[in-house]
Amino acid sequence: MLGAHYYPWYRKPDYPILGGGDWGAGYTNHPVLGEYNSRDFSIISQHLAWVEKAGIDFLVFEWVGSEFWNDITLRDYYLSILKDSKIKFCIHYDSSLSLNRYRSDPAKFSYDFNEKYSADKTKGQKFLEDFEYLADTYFNHPQYLKINGQPVIIIYNTSMFRNISKYFERLKINMSKRNISLFLIADIVSWAGIKLTRKNISYLWEMSPKELIKIFNRVIGRLSLKKYENDIFLNKYFNAITSYNMFSVNRTSNFLKNVDKVYQKFYNYGNSNNLCFVPTVIPGYDDKNLRGLNRPTLGRKEGKFYEDFWMIAKKYIDPSLKMVLITTFNEWHEGTQIEPSKEYGTKYLELTKLLKDKD
Repeated sequence: MLGAHYYPWYRKPDYPILGGGDWGAGYTNHPVLGEYNSRDFSIISQHLAWVEKAGIDFLVFEWVGSEFWNDITLRDYYLSILKDSKIKFCIHYDSSLSLNRYRSDPAKFSYDFNEKYSADKTKGQKFLEDFEYLADTYFNHPQYLKINGQPVIIIYNTSMFRNISKYFERLKINMSKRNISLFLIADIVSWAGIKLTRKNISYLWEMSPKELIKIFNRVIGRLSLKKYENDIFLNKYFNAITSYNMFSVNRTSNFLKNVDKVYQKFYNYGNSNNLCFVPTVIPGYDDKNLRGLNRPTLGRKEGKFYEDFWMIAKKYIDPSLKMVLITTFNEWHEGTQIEPSKEYGTKYLELTKLLKDKD
């Protein structure tokens, strides 16, 4: 099964309203369809046609909370068209935003489920409310992706979770009342430690304090696979492990060679802990127009980077699940899109189909 992360957020109003919604944030390359609105039915239909052309079996919709732009767009605009499509879909639960709605500083984001989300609920309680909404709104849709009858959800930034046990036990109870058993995929596949090179140190020196705090917290939380197991109870609550995106500002040197090593480590870990491994591929990475011109990038090399990444991913496809994820179909801000652009045309749709079918 081939899935692609998908963003239904375009033309979302800015707060305060400045420029053109999410397009105004800055983006890499230029979509053939222009600065489109994700709620335009003609855009939705064209995207689904392209997705099918690329051999993609399902889309992974980014979700940040009920009644927010992404949710309304998926619920009220996409579901009716998906119902008559061959393409399935599932939810990418963006915990960074879902659990930190009232925090404006990413350096202060917390994933401690016992911490307050608002005056009257903890983050864990908010998490449970979110999943009840998702179950009632999406899981019974005929095109919702299921594995062995279990609705699939990918949970972002799981490696940062703390104090989850009692809430995940409650989640099982809440879902069983609806005759649902979830297939949960944890986003935990990541680098460990900081690679200290002269280039990396000079780059870190240029970063803002809040960016440094984010990196420090991530490093502490990802020092060992044993720590994951102690904090998150992976093989108790999850069915599979993956990574959203392996790009890191201090890991661009020998990137694919090192990704191969990380994938092997987590693949072996999964095998030893009854967890399926889901490799992710990206066509490149370039977010300079979003986060500053001094940012490192991963060049596409006319498609060679994408091809080489696929060859690595295929080494680690889990034989019991046989799933690969693409980051992304249309994340233009970070330059990971395979959606047709003025620069590349339909090259990456065609390449995706070729690489999926290639032995």
